[in-house]
Amino acid sequence: MKRVLLIMPNWIGDSLLASPSLRAVKESGKEFLAILAEERVKEVFHNNPFLDELITFKDRRFFRPKVLKTLILRISLLKIDTAILFKPSFTKSLICKLSGIKEIIGYKSKKVSFINRKVPSPSGNIHKMDYYLNILEAIGIKTKKTPEFFIKEEYLQKAKKILEGVSPERKKIVIHPKANWSLKMWPKKYFAELADRLIEELNSEVLITGSAEDEDLALSIYRLMRNTPHILAGKTSLGELAGLLKLVDLFISADTGIMHLAAGLKVPLIALFGPTHPSISGPRGEGFIEVIHKEKECSLPCYNLKCKDNLCMKKITPQEVLEKVKNFFTTK
Repeated sequence: MKRVLLIMPNWIGDSLLASPSLRAVKESGKEFLAILAEERVKEVFHNNPFLDELITFKDRRFFRPKVLKTLILRISLLKIDTAILFKPSFTKSLICKLSGIKEIIGYKSKKVSFINRKVPSPSGNIHKMDYYLNILEAIGIKTKKTPEFFIKEEYLQKAKKILEGVSPERKKIVIHPKANWSLKMWPKKYFAELADRLIEELNSEVLITGSAEDEDLALSIYRLMRNTPHILAGKTSLGELAGLLKLVDLFISADTGIMHLAAGLKVPLIALFGPTHPSISGPRGEGFIEVIHKEKECSLPCYNLKCKDNLCMKKITPQEVLEKVKNFFTTK
């Protein structure tokens, strides 16, 4: 096993949870490391010093014969001898086989695949990071279970430019309201109330972040507020957002991929959990982490997308979050 291909999960948060694998594989003595990743997560790995080759694909085009043929040709030219799949996949294991990779490692699964070195699948609900990295542990590669993201200097400079309009004397608190499905999101009026009180009671600068698709959400929160936050949704790439997070005092969000980015960057954070469970997808890192999670009569994690009351998130009040924020700054 000298030339390795890692098949990454398709979401930003999951890719961040699997990100320690790059350092672990390269430091175990492998001479060449490539990854295959969905286009949306490529920035997670752009500046990673342990990566030799980044191969990307667009999810919607993945099954097109021309795309598959191109991927197979590109991978075959790298002379990879071992591929590691963090999640079972028939198509991705087939690509590995057709690319001439002799050893294809992955979890045992009922799914049909071309994995030929099967690792026992974990039993019960375990944290996603453990799920991804335990496969390396099973083949003798030690890992450190903290997300890694390497920030380019240009990202930091862009972040500093963005913050030129923010008072350096005031606390800078990022609110990231979007999650990848609606039931994980805290109510907009709660975010608005919290933001107002952070400004009024803590003399803070509140920055609302997100992608370009989240701009309407950020503006709708602003319209519910008495004060004026800094709307940064759509104004940063993932790398620039990482640079921004390194320059702020606190990050607040629900269970979202950017939460894992903040955790990996050691940015102090408060995470709001509802239908998902912190023991499975909670933030892991070496900095300050506070998770607020209300147990209720539902069985968690809950993936009932038809849920109408969303009480697990509504039970977390702005007052409760504000108290956590105040405690953090008091003991900082």
